[in-house]
Amino acid sequence: MSLNLITFTNMIAMSLHRVGLAGAAVDMKEFHRLGKKWTRESTQKGDELVKFALRKGMAEFKPTNDNHLRELLYERLKYPVFAYSETGQAKVDKATLYRILEEHDDSAFIKKLLEYNTADKLASTWYGRDDGKKRKPSVAELIIPLPERYPRIVRDGIGLLHFWIFSLRARTGRRASGGGEEGDPQSRNSQNWPPVARTVIRSRWTKGKVAVCDFTRLEMVIMGWRAKDEKLLDYFLNGEGYIGVAKEFWGQEVEADTPLYKATKSFVLGLDYNMKTWKLANDLWYKAKFRFSNDWKTHVKETAKARRRYLKLFNGLYNYIGDRINEVETQQQVVSPSGRIRHFPHHGRDSEGWWHIENACVNFPIQSFASDVTGSALVDYEQEMLKDRGLSYNDWHNALLNEPWNPPCSPVFNEVHDECDLDVHPSGGKRDLEILIDCMQNVRTLKKLVPEFNLKLKVDVQIKDTWV
Repeated sequence: MSLNLITFTNMIAMSLHRVGLAGAAVDMKEFHRLGKKWTRESTQKGDELVKFALRKGMAEFKPTNDNHLRELLYERLKYPVFAYSETGQAKVDKATLYRILEEHDDSAFIKKLLEYNTADKLASTWYGRDDGKKRKPSVAELIIPLPERYPRIVRDGIGLLHFWIFSLRARTGRRASGGGEEGDPQSRNSQNWPPVARTVIRSRWTKGKVAVCDFTRLEMVIMGWRAKDEKLLDYFLNGEGYIGVAKEFWGQEVEADTPLYKATKSFVLGLDYNMKTWKLANDLWYKAKFRFSNDWKTHVKETAKARRRYLKLFNGLYNYIGDRINEVETQQQVVSPSGRIRHFPHHGRDSEGWWHIENACVNFPIQSFASDVTGSALVDYEQEMLKDRGLSYNDWHNALLNEPWNPPCSPVFNEVHDECDLDVHPSGGKRDLEILIDCMQNVRTLKKLVPEFNLKLKVDVQIKDTWV
């Protein structure tokens, strides 16, 4: 049976809609406990920051006000300015704060400010504040309590949080989640939750489990396949992944979570998407905590040499990057393996932001195709699971629409890039999980659209009490 891209896209959209209808079960007792804790920490740390700023001579200070932060950091505390925004103002974003902390590790204020930012975001985004100024509803305001009467098998004290995910909104080709546009259901981003917030999501069924099913190194596998780089593909589909690359690249044994391992990940994740020398050097220095030299200029020079050596090691990757840049330069667009197109209007290599166009044209075919992989897994899971259960799509859709707190089968309640999250049904859930894993490994619907994608993918599965 042949399949076209439009039909495939609509199939994914409907499966994602049913993911939204299913909703995620929130443990309300745990949610309120954490919410009150985040609010308390935010208030306490915020008060400490204000008192510090007033002692430094400021007449007024709010930790969330960028102008106040600029005055305190650069005029009062005399920290160096590392970066400027497009409007020419000194940056006070998270990356800049970490860089200041790196250079001045004795700064108790910066540490406290970072702690406050974490607590404040959790308190405002997840738990919410009754200040009448929120532009978007908090997670707390979007949780729907269960009806007063529901089957005893369903866990007491939970509410449902519906994750609305849109298949064609993100420019990278990945999914985007969270409502807010006219006509969309109200929702918050469901794909970048910190682990501490994920602990409030659990099974809707008493003593139920959540299965976190994650494609193993999916983007690196797709890059190796699309670039026709057998060495890169083998490392990430069959081999030791980053550890294997590290051994060959550095010529020595490398252990996980060491600076050398983190540096290897920076090379792989950065250079597979055509990261340039200065940005790579900066990531190695500040994120991986790896330095070729304590002298910045020497470190940059050595990074440039290592960058060339990495691309020489994976010649297929080097050619792929060159081909995509040539494609966007001559066609003003790039095309993914499934036929999705992203347009890049420009006036040649001298165009403003050309470096961004280069990176995006290398990135889009891979990330877009990765979303097709997970989309196919969702489509295939519903088809095979319903067939196995003897249910129709109409039965399934109506059950999720009318009684999402107790559907007849295991629903996927969220999709996070390479991850599908399943609320395992107390009856037949083990079989549902087997079907989901098989569908993720084989993505049969996608292979009808792209027959040359003949890989069997690997999936990591963790059965947990909560989504963390």
